[in-house]
Amino acid sequence: MKQNSEIHLCKLHQFVYDKWNWVNTGYIHFNSKNELLLLEKDTNIEVFAISVKQDYDFFFDGEEGIQFQFNEYYGFSFQSKEGAQIVWIRIQNILNEEDNNSIFLTPVNENTLPVILETMNKLVQSGTQTKYMLSNYLLNKKDYFEILNSLFNKLEKERNQILLKIMCSIIKNIVSVSENELLQIILNDQNYLFIFGALEYDEEMKKKHFTPHRQFLQNNVQFLQVVQIKSKERLKIIHFIYRLQYLRDCGLAYYIDESQQMFIKIVLNCYVELFKYIQNSKEFLVDLIEQLRNFNFLALRFLNEICSVFKEFQDINKALIYQKLGELGLYEIIEDYIIDSLQGFQKQKTKFQNLKIKIEDDIFIKTSTMILELVITCLQHYPYNFKQYIISEDQQVLKYPLFNLIVDHAFENDLYLEILKLLINNTQDKQNETLDCFLSFFYPKISQQISHQSKIEQKIQFVEISLGLSRNFKISVKEVLILNQITLKIGYILQEKNKILQMKCLQFFKILILQRDDDINKEIIMALPNLISPLLQYRGIRKNLIFSQFMEIIKIIYEGGNQNIIISIEQQLKLWENHSNYQKVHEIFKLIKCNCMKQEFCNKSVDSKSQQQKNDYNVIDNEIDLFKSVQDHSSNLTNQTQKRLVEYDNEDIEIISKKNKLD
Repeated sequence: MKQNSEIHLCKLHQFVYDKWNWVNTGYIHFNSKNELLLLEKDTNIEVFAISVKQDYDFFFDGEEGIQFQFNEYYGFSFQSKEGAQIVWIRIQNILNEEDNNSIFLTPVNENTLPVILETMNKLVQSGTQTKYMLSNYLLNKKDYFEILNSLFNKLEKERNQILLKIMCSIIKNIVSVSENELLQIILNDQNYLFIFGALEYDEEMKKKHFTPHRQFLQNNVQFLQVVQIKSKERLKIIHFIYRLQYLRDCGLAYYIDESQQMFIKIVLNCYVELFKYIQNSKEFLVDLIEQLRNFNFLALRFLNEICSVFKEFQDINKALIYQKLGELGLYEIIEDYIIDSLQGFQKQKTKFQNLKIKIEDDIFIKTSTMILELVITCLQHYPYNFKQYIISEDQQVLKYPLFNLIVDHAFENDLYLEILKLLINNTQDKQNETLDCFLSFFYPKISQQISHQSKIEQKIQFVEISLGLSRNFKISVKEVLILNQITLKIGYILQEKNKILQMKCLQFFKILILQRDDDINKEIIMALPNLISPLLQYRGIRKNLIFSQFMEIIKIIYEGGNQNIIISIEQQLKLWENHSNYQKVHEIFKLIKCNCMKQEFCNKSVDSKSQQQKNDYNVIDNEIDLFKSVQDHSSNLTNQTQKRLVEYDNEDIEIISKKNKLD
């Protein structure tokens, strides 16, 4: 039963002095122990619990205000009759199981292990209901795992391989029926080594270089508290998360595929509890930032891991956490780390040498990478604070120093490039000051660095940045593209015989042509010779993706109806009439032009006819595509036509459609 579902909302009443008094309001929930719980509506705290047993006289009345009772003193009234009915059916099922389907496992000893395994196998294979019964049985037998553990230790001392393998199969069955509460028991401090020890005898997991689970967990895994966690319950959650993930990924990776979603859900719920603790503990965040400021590599790794999993959670106030971190100085520390990393961490190395502390070089390499990954995570999840920090910098010697560092190294390191792209991304806010800052100060600097001698990788990065800008076509973007002759530069880059690069260049041209802007059209005309040249290199293979992109651009040009561009592109093609592939391309141009003219004529005919009639008609054009791989486009011309068209009668559609086919 799903918690906090409105269908399970109800009021708890107590019978006092011959009348029912309201006590509390909340949601009904059943746990794996067959206990009926009332979780308070506002706090989700458990305020009432009762075991569903035959001892109580349950009574259901769907018509009265108190819809059912479970003894003479308490009852529930539901907001929804459907909710009351669902709860009542669940109670009846539990009572029927208690009467007819109770299970009993043979007492644990060496002789009974095979019998226990056989019984468990039958229960697991019989379906969900019997699995549930086995899980409940194990939950109610508190000493069952202690007895199994004692026998396991005895079998290991005797090296009884046969019974150890049977014990392993028993544990696999237990894991397969476990949900949150039972998993909490088998992976607690008392039982987890026994569970993983038994799984070491799983033949399907044995490999040549197999490291026993207990050896790895005891010798290789160290729990390091970067910041002291005072809550014992939170510490238990941290240990449980790690053990559950190890069980999923290593202990029984091949065996629990069908339980993956449940495991992930449990882990995510545990993380939510931890994040709420971090969010509400100012002291914890202060200590963490202080450790980070003192170049604690583990603190950086810890913060990076916390931030990197934020994307999994929808109900956590991420903005508040990032805001607190920013107020505590996170972004100043990030800037210091970046500057130090570019200087080879000389300041930090000198500091550690003076303190006679030896730090391995790979720690500094990892730190350099992790600080950039932390910046990327911040920008992905809550970019506002970091963007504001970037553009608020103003020094006499150098304006926007951190932004300048990122731009300078964007072509040297993919992480810097990713940071730059996220900084200028305009999807998060309407007035992106960082984008305007980038356009004014840094984009001209980047465009000047690109030349014929630049590496392919650098050209790809430059085109990606320019492509991202073209998608946000506002006045400032338009001006910087024209001022720096970016369209012409992209045209030169298009000549490179690199398919990835050519695809990105063609996407850039397509976006600009679709703008139908007079100033941009002049830039496109200047770049047309660079568009025609690579087009002639393709032999008209219809399924070739790049050739299809070329044809799509030509189609957009003709659909737009701008005579300057159309004349220019036809003139440029004419200059190549001696080329071996000229005739094929020329014929394709003619066919595209003919189809576009035909479509325009049909649209005009429809407009003319619609003006003569009282009602406007919507005509479905029978458009002809040159190539199947060329996608349809909604040009401005087509959009304008569609806006003028409204609903129409079926009879008129038939008449107009016949006319189009004749045309």
